[in-house]
Amino acid sequence: MRRTLSVVALAAAMLLITASSALANVGPYSGQGYDASSYQCTNGVPNGVDPNFTSFGITRVTGGRPFSLDSCRQALWTQAVNNTNAPSLYVNVAYSGAYGHHVAGYCSTALSPERYGGRYLQAWRIGCAESDFAYGNILTSTKAPTAWWLDVETGNSWSSSDRGLNEAAIDGAADQLKFRSGGGAVGVYSYASAWNTITSGPSFRPASASGAWVAGESSCLGSFSSRLPEWLYQHLATSAGADADYAC
Repeated sequence: MRRTLSVVALAAAMLLITASSALANVGPYSGQGYDASSYQCTNGVPNGVDPNFTSFGITRVTGGRPFSLDSCRQALWTQAVNNTNAPSLYVNVAYSGAYGHHVAGYCSTALSPERYGGRYLQAWRIGCAESDFAYGNILTSTKAPTAWWLDVETGNSWSSSDRGLNEAAIDGAADQLKFRSGGGAVGVYSYASAWNTITSGPSFRPASASGAWVAGESSCLGSFSSRLPEWLYQHLATSAGADADYAC
């Protein structure tokens, strides 16, 4: 009898753990969607949406690097709002000391929740300013984004000698988007080789980020960060020429 109770108790505990793990990986998306930028526009007009990929649409706000703007962002955002169930936005982030001259307003005096100091606080403020710039240059009054995404890739500038500066900038960008969106969902787009080059590796998670969007995968194989559950993966393209994305 005691053994039976123990087995039942163990099974219940395992069910609870499994349910908790599944819940931890549940993001705000389902089905198939796309991400788009000015490359999917002709003369400022979006090219269209593949009817098989309308669960969500993710629009680029910046123009491939921080403090620049995608020329088709507003039209693409309107398209995503009108044609998908979960319109979202993404911004390019990076770290360079040269970006310091962009830091102004709130970000110039803000203190980081992570308690960065010195050069790292300045890096955090740069990330803060990158998100502040992006947030202020897209009109979302008709519908709040389902999530904001940080695009973290090696194609942008990063410190090669101190990854802590890169991490501080990413933290700053995530913190500010979380703050400006009133606590909305923030995620990170990247892939393992880029994440391992830019940050200290899989154990790093931006404090204000909740999920990962993984590039170059063909299934939900796992996140580039062990502490960020995989919400989306990007694989091939839609018939309309946008990147195709799938919910996990």
